[in-house]
Amino acid sequence: MANRRKYIESHWLVFVFQGIIGLLFGWFVMFTGTSNVSTLVTIVAVTLLLLGIVDAFNLLYRKRRQHAWGLTVVVAVIEIAVSLALLLTINQNYAWHLAIIAIYTICRGVFDILIGLRSLTDPTDRFMYVVCGMCGVILGFVILNSGQFTETTTFIKFFGTYMMIYGLTNLIYGIHNKNELSEQREHKRLLAKQYRLRKKLSAKKSPKKKS
Repeated sequence: MANRRKYIESHWLVFVFQGIIGLLFGWFVMFTGTSNVSTLVTIVAVTLLLLGIVDAFNLLYRKRRQHAWGLTVVVAVIEIAVSLALLLTINQNYAWHLAIIAIYTICRGVFDILIGLRSLTDPTDRFMYVVCGMCGVILGFVILNSGQFTETTTFIKFFGTYMMIYGLTNLIYGIHNKNELSEQREHKRLLAKQYRLRKKLSAKKSPKKKS
């Protein structure tokens, strides 16, 4: 029977890798001189594909550990499906790409808000994810309305801004999660050491049986 561990309790490296991918993509999009929409959309698709692959590995990890993995499947499928949708419509009008990216950003934002409110107990982690999710929802609607700008790559820059926020949130959470796990292991080792010491002292104090 699967252990009902939440998606947010996945291995800390999952969030570190996703954080690095998000930050690298955001940094590239924000500071690149490329203005070709097809090139940038391809990079967006590759980025989402990489995020989907990370979640696919997370799925294998959680399944092997007998953790609940249904939500991990949903996240991986959505990221890979959006990536393929962008690649398959690469020659379409950029309005298609704008709509797909905007809907993904809004949905991801809502997902992060739900994670923060329902799955996290640490106040700092909860605050980070809720803020990240709110930024995703807001920027998603901004992307939807960015077709009025004269520069056709503006919507991708907005998405890059969100990915930098998303990447930073995941990176911080991953490192924080790693530190918490280290503290928990150290605490367990200390408790085990204390238990062995008490058992040893108890054995010394107990009277020996007469033969």
